[in-house]
Amino acid sequence: MTVLEKAVRNLADALEALESKLDGRLDDLAANDETISAAKRQASAAREQTENASREIGAAISDLKAILEADEAKKGGTS
Repeated sequence: MTVLEKAVRNLADALEALESKLDGRLDDLAANDETISAAKRQASAAREQTENASREIGAAISDLKAILEADEAKKGGTS
């Protein structure tokens, strides 16, 4: 092999290694995008669950207030 042939072969090997690293990096970026998308979906689901829980807690508080008011009214009416 001549010096030029060796240089061309080394260049080809270097380009192949670079391409391999680039492919790996692109795969990592794609995985990160998938992770970010999954996190966004989880955050959205958590927000929705929190809103539902908030409504349910609000309804429970309203029910408790009504029970307490009815109890107070009973106590006031019988005394």
